Amino acid sequence: MIQNKHQYKVTNSKLKELEQSLANLAANPEGLSERLWQSQQAGVRVWIDRLKAEIAEYDGLQQGESVFKISSLTELPIALIKARIASGMTQKELAEKIGVKEQQIQRYEANHYDSASFERLREVFEALGISFKEIIMEIEGSAAISKSL
Repeated sequence: MIQNKHQYKVTNSKLKELEQSLANLAANPEGLSERLWQSQQAGVRVWIDRLKAEIAEYDGLQQGESVFKISSLTELPIALIKARIASGMTQKELAEKIGVKEQQIQRYEANHYDSASFERLREVFEALGISFKEIIMEIEGSAAISKSL
């Protein structure tokens, strides 16, 4: 997932390199079997598709997508990163709002907030202006508990 403008630029640059590589593979190089040649092309296409998807996701977030559905707590860190991007806030600006260095936000995001305390997560939520519309908790083997906020 692209998390900042620098990564966005690097990803776009890598996409251009891969597209050039694919163009260079358009003609089968001498000495390659048909199967190997097609396999190389397919591999490059997979990476091109992945990078295009990441770029499209980042572009969409930059447009201000503001509703994120998560179905488990493991999805929460990605939702926080997406919320920061969608709000137009840089890692540096978020860091300033919660009183840490930019590098700390970079580490949090790189490690999916694994080392962040509950209190720190609360500060991030508040700084990003995140609110919850509904929380649904289900305990295996029992009825769901739904709470509209």
